[in-house]
Amino acid sequence: MKKVIVIAGVTASGKSSLAVSLAKKINGEIISADSVAVYKELNIGSAKPTVEEQDGIIHHLIDIVSITESYHVARFQKEARDAIDLILSKGKTPIIVGGTGLYINALLNDYRFNEELELPEIDESLTNEALMQELIELDPVTAENIHINNRKRLIRSLQMVKGMKLPKSDVNENKGKNRLYDAHVYFLQGDRTKLYERINKRVDIMMSQGLLDEVSELKTEYPDLFSFQSMQSIGYREFNDYFQGNSSIDEVQELIKTNTRRLAKRQITWFKHQTESIWIDVFNEDPLEFVLNNIEKW
Repeated sequence: MKKVIVIAGVTASGKSSLAVSLAKKINGEIISADSVAVYKELNIGSAKPTVEEQDGIIHHLIDIVSITESYHVARFQKEARDAIDLILSKGKTPIIVGGTGLYINALLNDYRFNEELELPEIDESLTNEALMQELIELDPVTAENIHINNRKRLIRSLQMVKGMKLPKSDVNENKGKNRLYDAHVYFLQGDRTKLYERINKRVDIMMSQGLLDEVSELKTEYPDLFSFQSMQSIGYREFNDYFQGNSSIDEVQELIKTNTRRLAKRQITWFKHQTESIWIDVFNEDPLEFVLNNIEKW
């Protein structure tokens, strides 16, 4: 089986920097498994690594589509698998990095997408709250990026997740047993209070780097900006009320922090139950040393 390394983890846990350091040590290239970093125009709020932070390491699946386009898990699966083959053909190690668990599972496991796009039926009698709760359990990252009143997107997202086919068994019952790759999956986490402090600090830094200006420029270019799927992402959707005159910039900043902390909590729950992974406490261990020691035995 083809060998790959996955660096997953909650928001602000240090995934990107660990991946770059690891890539330098083991001659690797990085594949981003982040549903927001794919958008060319979303830089600050997506926390995608800058050119300087990439530090000469090739990164795949960053800045590949416009915010006017939709990007979905089936497309990611194909493009990420192509990237894995390309990296391996160079004699290098693929390192998949991100916190979008559904993307990672779809990549590693034998998920099949219906080529005819015959999506499963969703019970139309369910309330938006019930639909949202079901989506949170299946795909918390997508759930965080959909407003509970957007019933059409809730249903569509549930159809996409439920339309993923895993032959012979359900991934929830057989974590890691249907993998197509020999994968080492690491999940970065740690003391929740410290993680939340990191998240709050990161949002403050984003604002100081010009996140408001980034969104303002996009709003000028695209008057219907917040109708795009891409702009429902945390770090961007919170600005909608600001531009409508319904909230202050300070309120936007605090809301981004709240939503990001909630996402981190859901990421921990999801990875605990949905995929087999090795957990690393980023506050009590050296993640790079931990991973290097583990892959020595591979």
